[in-house]
Order: sequence, then structure tokens, then C-alpha cells
Amino acid sequence: MKTNSKQETSPSVMRRMTAVYLMMVLAGIACLAKILYLSVAERALASGTSDKCVDTTEPGWEDKVTGDTYCYVRENTLRPLRGEIYDDRGRVLVANFTVFEVAFDGKGFAREYQDTLKRNPKAYDEIFRKLADDFYTQFKDRFPRYNADYYYQFFTGNIRNHRYATLFPVREWDERIWVTGVDTAFIKNRPYLYKYVWSEKSGDTVRRRTVHTHLNFVSTNVRINPYGEMAKRTLGVETPDRQYGLEHSMNSILAGVEGSKKYLELNHAKVPLRDRLDPVDGHNIHTTIKLEIQHAVHNELSRKLSELNAEWGCAIVMETKTGEIKAISNLRRAAADASYYTESMEYALNAKVEPGSTFKLASLLAYLEKTPNDTVGRYPIYNHTFDYPTKSGQVKHYTKVDYQYPSVEVPALEVFQRSSNVGMASMIFESYGKRGFPQYLAQLRKMGLLDTLHTQLGDVMPAKIKDGTNDFNTYYATCFGAGFNVPIIRTLVYYNAIANGGKMMAPLFVRYVTDTYDTVQRFEPQVLMDSIASASTVRKARHYLEQVVWGEHGTARRFRDENCMFAGKTGTRDIWDETIRDYRKDVNAVSFCGYFPMDKPQYTVIVYIYGVPHHSTVAVDAFAKIARSIMNSSNYSATRRAADAPFTPIGRTAPVRKKYFNTLLSGLGYDTVTYETTAPYMRVDRADTNRHVTAVALQMKEFQKMPDVRGMLASDAVTELIRAGYEVRVIGKGRVKSQVHDSQTGIVKLYLDH
Repeated sequence: MKTNSKQETSPSVMRRMTAVYLMMVLAGIACLAKILYLSVAERALASGTSDKCVDTTEPGWEDKVTGDTYCYVRENTLRPLRGEIYDDRGRVLVANFTVFEVAFDGKGFAREYQDTLKRNPKAYDEIFRKLADDFYTQFKDRFPRYNADYYYQFFTGNIRNHRYATLFPVREWDERIWVTGVDTAFIKNRPYLYKYVWSEKSGDTVRRRTVHTHLNFVSTNVRINPYGEMAKRTLGVETPDRQYGLEHSMNSILAGVEGSKKYLELNHAKVPLRDRLDPVDGHNIHTTIKLEIQHAVHNELSRKLSELNAEWGCAIVMETKTGEIKAISNLRRAAADASYYTESMEYALNAKVEPGSTFKLASLLAYLEKTPNDTVGRYPIYNHTFDYPTKSGQVKHYTKVDYQYPSVEVPALEVFQRSSNVGMASMIFESYGKRGFPQYLAQLRKMGLLDTLHTQLGDVMPAKIKDGTNDFNTYYATCFGAGFNVPIIRTLVYYNAIANGGKMMAPLFVRYVTDTYDTVQRFEPQVLMDSIASASTVRKARHYLEQVVWGEHGTARRFRDENCMFAGKTGTRDIWDETIRDYRKDVNAVSFCGYFPMDKPQYTVIVYIYGVPHHSTVAVDAFAKIARSIMNSSNYSATRRAADAPFTPIGRTAPVRKKYFNTLLSGLGYDTVTYETTAPYMRVDRADTNRHVTAVALQMKEFQKMPDVRGMLASDAVTELIRAGYEVRVIGKGRVKSQVHDSQTGIVKLYLDH
């Protein structure tokens, strides 16, 4: 019997195949119909423009919500990256930094492992014990109040209570407790937090890691000051509860423009919409601050305030020709024992203080403008009785005493040198008349000394001098800077004008603004007045200021230095106490304002120290040390000695970075050296009188040792260690008490003495 080679398909199989085919066709038609329906009939709903949708980005959207509303258009804000702040050489002063909020989802953990926890409540006890120990080890310096048991109770307690809780919140203003990426990496890499499961896939073994814990690390961008307290108040802050400094005054430049991204919330699902506006990052600002000068000013002012146990102090350095602020420090006592000071207020611009005898320069200018020949008159010092005519025509007698010595009369130059209150008032009374107070103030105003000062940090208010036309004591006190307030930077500005040949410059804090690619805005030096007084008055005033330091009777003569010649004026003022409605006799506000080098001024500096039982010499001392530091950093002293002194060969030098080596040799008058070496440092081994040197190349390991920074201020210690190539972590405030080097990580921890 023959069989067919082809098998016939049974009718039942054919029916089933036909049914499947028809079902697939119908399903395809249904899908196509649904797509067409959604794309045509429901297009408005999908795009969020349907009447059934409420756009929450529009005002008054709450009134449109009904009981049938189930579609909402919402918006996420896309935050731009805030611009950074740099010094005059492009070194970052304020930067963006990522920190983390640390939270634990006890509710999620309990839900995921509920079966295991029901059978054995302490199933994960060992893991959380280890985690608590590691948290304590990592964070004990920042959170000394928390021990290992605290962390253990935090984790286990939130699991029991099914609660999501934050362990370390982000406090933008307190960088001492920031949690960084180093911390999160340390925690994430704990091996006991993970378990491995094995699975088979296509014949291959796959190792899959699963997480035991529910730790969450939420990132936040904060602002960081890499150089700590230096100029921190001027650089500023821009947060919802605090706004000041450049961060605030230039917020429109730094902040950028927020973007937005809309999405559709439909039946608890979030569907992205096409409406998206990308954020525009903020621009960077480049300040006039010079880091080397700022470092010298900050450290010297901090040392001096700590030495004197002063309440607060400030110091400002202005470049004479341009008005650029190269350094500014505003320090306030932060510890009862004056062990450290912090930037806390903008004293330079906003402090309400009486200027004291530094204001005598203003009175001197007014005097010289009225007195062509200032060498003829002689004026009383120590004490004097003034006859003052009243409005009714009577004459009243006022006896004023500087010192209990017999009164003598001296020339105007000696009055200024000795800083005599009696003498300065006598000079003004003679020039403007005993009832000439309005004319005296008019002259001060003509010289621009009583104007509002507009700066990039905001307006600086002028001195508020009350009308003393009929009040002898007001007229008398104004002559030497008492009875009214003058912002500290205002004094600096007109002193700088004298150093600058009479041209008054506005203080400049920001040079230019950049984006990622180019400069977008420049700020040029601004001339407030071409000359605040006649050329002869400015020339004479310079001579008077020089004699305060170099004259026989000058109040700053103790600080003469041939290698750092400067000129200026001292100031000492009693402090007014509102509680007793009188001046305190036990503490003073002392100051010195001047410029250097004396022959060709490049910088004008003011030092103001508040709340000390001393006179102005302590301010002169701080000024002189700041000036010497700046001149040394700018190589003034070396070039002066090289030009004036006989040539003497130098001996073996300390190692110098290769790129600076020939610059140093040229500055000292030596021939430059040609060298071919990859070594990063060079050293002079020997030199001869023919200005030839023998140089030696050095690898870092040949000479570098970890500096001993114990006893130093934190800023000094960090600078030295970074210069030596170490990574530094600072714990506490004040001076360095101890230092610990971790050889494995290379980090040096500095423990400061509170």
C-alpha cells in the first residue's frame, strides 16, 4: 500500500491557525485605532493643552480644579551652575562644591526585609554594628557628640518605627560639618553592606551584587572658600537668610538664569513634555584681590588683634594709581581668650566709628587751601583757652587740654607731627574764623570728603556732621575727627588721593566678568575727582604726612625703616558708650593710614583696631609689618639693595621652583642659567664676584620634609603643607596644637587649639 509523502493538515488545526491569525489582525487594528485616537482625539490631553488638564504654572490655577480633574501640567526648575569668584591672577576664591545630605530609609528597609525581620529581629544586627563603628570613625571629628552607639540606635530605631530620617542635613553656612564625596565613597565601599547572589543565564554564571541598606546620599551644591577666612566677608554669601558681600551685590551676574522642564501628571504617571528651557550658567567674576597681599594682611591683622585682645579690627590695601582693592580683612574676636578671629562684619564699609586724628589730614587740606604760607603761623599745643563769640555777641571762654604741660606755640608742621587737638583747632579757627564752621564744612565738601561713595559692594554713606555753627564744642571736635562717624574706607580713599597726586579714585573690587569662553564685561578704574585740592596743597600735605614718620616729633617715628619708607597719619580715639552716655577712658579705637613706597606710592593702606587699652603705635606697627611683607613679596627690598649696595656673592640658596629660578637670579644681578633637567627645583650651589653661579638640580624627594607647623595659625600651616605637597584636613579653630600624618592616604590632619 502506498502512502503520501506530504501530510495533510487536519481541519481542526487549520481552524485554530485561522483564529490566531484573525486575532492578531484584530489586535493590530485595535492598536492602530488606539494610536490614531490618541494622536488625533487625545492630542490635546497628551500635550497638556486639553480642557481636562490644569496648568499649575499659571496664576490662579487652583480655581480651575474640579472634582473631575485628573490631569495636571507641572514644572521642575532646572538650576544653573553659579559663577565662581577669582583673584586678580585667576586663582579661585569662591567655588562650587558638592556636599551630601545623609538619610536612612528605615521604612523601606523594614518593608524589603520584613520576612527576615519577623523571623529574626536581630538578623542584620551585626551589619549595623559595623556600620555604626565606621560612621563614628569617619565623622568623629565633625560630630564629636555622636558615638558608635548613637549611630546604631539611629539605624535600628528607625527600622523599628518604619521611619525615613535624616542623619546629617546640609548646612550651607557651616562647612565644618559638610559630608563630601570622600565620605560617601567610604561608606558605599563597606563590603558588609552588600551580598552576592549567583544566577544562571544562557549557560553562564552571573554574579550580582545587592544592597543590604537603604542609605540615601542627596547631593547639594554649596559655596566653598578654599582660603578659609581670608576676605570671606567681602566675598560674601547669598542664601535665603543671609546676603552680603560680592555674592550679594553681584548676584545677578553670578546666579545665571534658571531653566524649567514641564511634565504631565496623568493618573499618577509622569510624562515628559516637550516644553523645556535650559538653564544659563552664571558668569565668573575676577576681583582685584591679590592673594599674596591678602594673605599678608589677614595674618598680620589676626596676630595683632590676638596680641592686643582687641574687639575687632580691619585693614585695607588699595592700589594707588587705579583704586583697586588688593586686600581687605574684617576680623572680630571669636573666642574669649582672643585665640582666633573670624570675618563677621563688613567693618570697612559699614562700621560707625569716629575717625580720630586720621581726620586731621582733612582739616590740614582745608587749612592749606586757605593759608598759602603755612610756615609763618604758630599755634598753641598741650592746652589753650579759646574765646568764642556767641550769636548774641557775648564771648565765652573754653579751656581745652591735651596734656597737663605749660602751653607752647609751634609751627603748623609740628602741630601735625605731634597730632595736637588744640593746635589743629587753632589752625582751623584762624583760617575760617571762630564762627566759620559752615565755611569749613563747605571746603571739606568741595574736596569730595563728605560725598556718598558708590562701590561694587554698595553705597558707603558720608560722614554725618551736625551743624555746629552756634556750638563751639562741635566745631572744635570736628577739627580732629571727634563727635561724628566716617566709614573706614572713606578715609582710605582721600588719603589715596594725596598719594596719587590729588586724583581721587573710587575703590574697585571687581575687574571683569567672564563666561566659559570669553570676557563679557570690564570695570575700568573710576576717577571721582581729578584733584581734591590745588597742586601746592597736595604737595605740602605729602610733606606733612612724611614728617609724621620721619620728623623729629612725629608720632610714628619709632617705626622708621630705610628699607620700607612710608608716610601717613596716626589716630587714637576714645570709644563712645551708649549705656553710660560718655566716652570710655579705658579703651580706644586706634588707626594708621598711609602709603608706600614714600617717594613713588604704589599702595595706600589703612589699619583700624577697635577696643584696646593702647594708643595708635600698635596700628603703626601692624601697618609697617604689612608694608614690609608686601614689599618683600614684590621684591622691592632685594632690588633696592642690588642697586644701592656693593655687589656681594650669595651663598648656597634654598631650593627654588625651576620656572622662577632665572627670574630670581636676574633680580639679584646674576647671569641666568641654561639647564636641561626634568627636576622641578633648582638651587645655587656657589657664586662668584663675576656674577656667575653654579646651579644644582634637585628632585623633590632630595630635600622635602613635612614642615612642623605646630603653633602656627591655621592659614599659615595649610599654606606651608600644601606648598610641601601634602593634602590637609583642619579640625577646630585657632592655632595648630598637633599634626598627624596618615602615610596611607597622604593626608595631614591638623588639630587646632580652641
